[in-house]
Amino acid sequence: MLETSKDLLYVLLGLSILLVAAFFSWVLYQMGRAIKGFNDIIDKGRAIATSIHDSVQEIKNKSSQGAAYLGLFIKGGLEILKHLQKRRVNKSKSKPSGH
Repeated sequence: MLETSKDLLYVLLGLSILLVAAFFSWVLYQMGRAIKGFNDIIDKGRAIATSIHDSVQEIKNKSSQGAAYLGLFIKGGLEILKHLQKRRVNKSKSKPSGH
């Protein structure tokens, strides 16, 4: 089988190429796992950011609805105050001064 030193050289070269290929395959596999880990972290970050964004939008919508009702209550209160002032002015005009 191994008759010359050239045959031994070819066997060792083949074995070296096989080891180098196995090493590069392992490195690529590890890089793929690392990239997958980073991708999982980014997905979790996106999920958290989306959750925060949705919460802020919900709070914003609820506060704007509350502000609309607050404006309505303020206008109603002002109308009631105007009505009470008119009543007070009309009562003071209708009372005769006895002094």
